[in-house]
Amino acid sequence: MFEKLKTGALGLAAGAALLAGTVAAEAQNFRMASLGQASPTTVFSIAVSQIIKKEYGYSTQLTTGAVGTRMIVDAANQQLDLFMTAVSINGYLRDGTKMYEKLPNSKELFGNIRSIVNYPLGAYHGITWADSGIESMADLKGKKVYIGPPSSAGRTVIEQVIKGVTGYEANKDFEPVNLDWGSAEQAFQDHQLDAYFVPTPIPSAELQQLSALGEFRVLGIPDDKMDEPSIQAAGAVPGRTFDFLQPGTYKGQVNQEPVRMVSSIVGLGTNKWADEEQIYNITKAIFEHHDDLVASAKWMEAITPETALNQMNAPLHIGAYKYYKEIGVEVPEELIPPEASE
Repeated sequence: MFEKLKTGALGLAAGAALLAGTVAAEAQNFRMASLGQASPTTVFSIAVSQIIKKEYGYSTQLTTGAVGTRMIVDAANQQLDLFMTAVSINGYLRDGTKMYEKLPNSKELFGNIRSIVNYPLGAYHGITWADSGIESMADLKGKKVYIGPPSSAGRTVIEQVIKGVTGYEANKDFEPVNLDWGSAEQAFQDHQLDAYFVPTPIPSAELQQLSALGEFRVLGIPDDKMDEPSIQAAGAVPGRTFDFLQPGTYKGQVNQEPVRMVSSIVGLGTNKWADEEQIYNITKAIFEHHDDLVASAKWMEAITPETALNQMNAPLHIGAYKYYKEIGVEVPEELIPPEASE
């Protein structure tokens, strides 16, 4: 219980101070979003949240299970402060293509987006239980297959891969199951799905956990399908490449040959209205506490100042730009934020 103030002037002053403190506190409470609970984007987001809480007292309200194509729009409309970016999604929004074809202000929304750091999302693993009878993508005919949330960038690339390898199309040759990433993971573990496609690093904690539940097989892209137009299209998008999963990577993995998969690069983004000092602090904390990131997941060894701008295609936030310049990272002209010249 506060002591009753003796004068109106003193009360006004105290009220103003309280209001200022409230505004400051709100400015340090970040709304953040990532993919499913097992996604590397969530592992990264939690690790960063813990670091900035410890270093600066910043609080984050993290929403998991979000869809990447929705996150960027929410951030551009100031409904998110920190979110998972994707090189491919950035390009779709900037150009008004794919899922943004009917969004008339897509270019304007892209202009509100700013980047902080890029990192590898991992490869799109197509997983089946070893006893399912599915030994290649050709066996997906008539099966229940999870290919990502509807209207997601993940669904786009997975559909391209399946079509390139088999010629199969969703809703015609196999049944696409409409779930979020987290619900799909649980459904696969409960044997409610015949196949489950998910982006995850190599090695993946998620697949290590699957080993405890039973043997599994990862479906890949054969050598003779690499020239198929759909495979070429999947790999041609900025931020995409191909990686191999080697035999014996996981205890429960039954693959005897290397498995080729499409990989993707994502990142941590914000919007142009975010506070310069706070984004500078967040960027600095990510690299000065690199050991804490790696302690959360070994794959985060790949997150360094030298790789942070890899295939980035949205301008840096002014705070992040300030940090990279300070430590001597050469920033390409197209990534210099418009605010830097104001």
